[in-house]
Amino acid sequence: MYIIPFLSLLLGWLIQGFVGIGSGIISTAILLFFFDAKTVVVSLSVLALLGTFILTVRNYRGKFFLKEIFLISFFSVIGVYAGSLLLERLNKSFVEIVFGLVVFFTGLYDIFKRNGRIKNNSLLGSFVGFIGGIISGLIGGAGPLYAFYIKGFSISKEDFKFVLSFVFFILNVFRVIFYFKSPELRDYFSTDILIPGILGTVAGVILGDNFSKNLSNETFKSIVSITITGFGIYFFLEGLLSF
Repeated sequence: MYIIPFLSLLLGWLIQGFVGIGSGIISTAILLFFFDAKTVVVSLSVLALLGTFILTVRNYRGKFFLKEIFLISFFSVIGVYAGSLLLERLNKSFVEIVFGLVVFFTGLYDIFKRNGRIKNNSLLGSFVGFIGGIISGLIGGAGPLYAFYIKGFSISKEDFKFVLSFVFFILNVFRVIFYFKSPELRDYFSTDILIPGILGTVAGVILGDNFSKNLSNETFKSIVSITITGFGIYFFLEGLLSF
């Protein structure tokens, strides 16, 4: 049984190590065929913490981008709380359909816009963080939204992955603490996922990150745009099929 968690985490983190997003979506989709949903979500929080930490360290190039990271992270935490409350009232499938369409057209716009740049300001960063947090609380997959915003900065692919991974790392710290403190959830940490998953996560992050280093910044950003569009299609179909 260990081979499935290992391969799913290896594939998921190979993608995220390469473009900065994707592990939660890919690994979760595979593991849900073999494990209970709560077991998957809770266990993957630890592996997400590990993977984002490694990516953050590997892509640090001397600048912390503290303002950007603080704004996105702070408002994301607030948004996650709001999204968790809305989860009890909104139809999850409907949210996935709407979010999928938004991400899909955002990705297409990003592909054809090519040289556009996002003006880095506090209001927009706060908005992206809050909306991203709400989406995370509702369906757990706001990575494409964060990626679109951060990709618009005039930064290298290493800085892009550093900022994105640092934000994810902070959010995962809160997730793990919440799960550990919850009497209803702490028993869902599964060694069947965690033990092989650690190996798959470390190997996937390193391999994916190394593959991306041979790409130019422009090629890397084009691949990120295509990935965002692809995940938009995924969320749309996921919501449509489960509606």
